Amino acid sequence: MPKGERRVQVELPAELAEWLQGFAEISHRTVTDVVRGLVEEERRRVEANWSRPS
Repeated sequence: MPKGERRVQVELPAELAEWLQGFAEISHRTVTDVVRGLVEEERRRVEANWSRPS
């Protein structure tokens, strides 16, 4: 594992885990790459919402 990275284990419903694995395969990526992209996108969205003036 590269320095500065940590492994995280999550439990998903079987249907979602199978979808994730299948999606990664058809997009020629690893599950890690798919999940990283999704989490990074959600993080940007959340941080943008938090930084908006109320």
